[in-house]
Amino acid sequence: MSASEKLQKAHRQRIHGIAEAHMSIKLQMELALEEKEIYYQHLIGSQDYISDRLQRRSGIEKLDGWIVCGSGLASLPNSKDIKILDTIFTQEIPNWPVPQAEGHGKELFIADIGGQIVGIQTGRQHIYDTDNSPRQLKMITAPLIVAKGLGVDWLTTTNAAGVLDNGKIKEGDVVVDVDYVNQHGVNPLMGLNDERLGIRFPGKRNVADPYMYKGLEKFIPEDRLHLGIYSLSSQSPMYEGGGDVIRGMYDEFLRQNPELVQAYGMSFAIEAMIMQHFNNPPVDVNGFDRQIRWIGLTATTNIIGKPVAPTKDMLRTAAMPDANPATHKEVLDGGTKAEQLLIPGVIGLCKSFTQNPLPPIT
Repeated sequence: MSASEKLQKAHRQRIHGIAEAHMSIKLQMELALEEKEIYYQHLIGSQDYISDRLQRRSGIEKLDGWIVCGSGLASLPNSKDIKILDTIFTQEIPNWPVPQAEGHGKELFIADIGGQIVGIQTGRQHIYDTDNSPRQLKMITAPLIVAKGLGVDWLTTTNAAGVLDNGKIKEGDVVVDVDYVNQHGVNPLMGLNDERLGIRFPGKRNVADPYMYKGLEKFIPEDRLHLGIYSLSSQSPMYEGGGDVIRGMYDEFLRQNPELVQAYGMSFAIEAMIMQHFNNPPVDVNGFDRQIRWIGLTATTNIIGKPVAPTKDMLRTAAMPDANPATHKEVLDGGTKAEQLLIPGVIGLCKSFTQNPLPPIT
């Protein structure tokens, strides 16, 4: 056998070994068990790094709350109402996902907001930054679990999204996400369940905490604050089109409540799944499975017009409808406009927790 033939044979054997491993149920289960434990140890590594730094730099034993900033909202820490206690660059934190999208910061600020000691995550990684596997989605949502391990009692996620025009909502308005649809399919709870983090089949309920919503109402005008259903419209870095915003799945909701709005984005839904995954009562010694109060807020960065059905004549004349001709610059500009409502609203909400502490969850 020639040297070339030996190399080809060795290559075929390697390929066969890889294929055999992919098709081995036993080996795949062993890998899944090992990945589950590695993921949990990664959570501990991130938690320990942040916790040790808080105690060494500021003498802080635990955090009160956590805020995740979406596209165009990373300027929250620049507010005069916020006192920055420490700045941690995400690259420094072990196993921490580093945001990639423009408009997302790469810092974790520890701040005092009216007496609340808060972690401000200035950006997030998205599905489209990953290989789209459940294990990758676990990794990009890990900061929410770590936040619980750092002792937070409440959490707010913010995101920028397009909202279907209902004749009332305006660019810059704030939407409280009260439900969500995962059109993507893949999610971070797929795979072996880690009982230390939550139950196998969590319920899809309490997407928005009523106490946090009632607090937010005091700081955002009624006509600029809406309830909405958030759709994770795509795992790709593409803005939603006409086929993504057909109203069929929402018709009954809209019939009962015409004020409800429909938001389309690339982040909130997978975070909601993680926040709904916990044990009651909690069992994890590191606090990763605690149920906490949380709310998701969407900044309306662009209004999506009513979809128009394409026709053959439209195609012949190069006049196919573009339901949502949004650009990333427009989304970032819309986020800047939304800051005028969202940032004072979030800060006011934080301060209110010092004056009127949230009741314990029962």
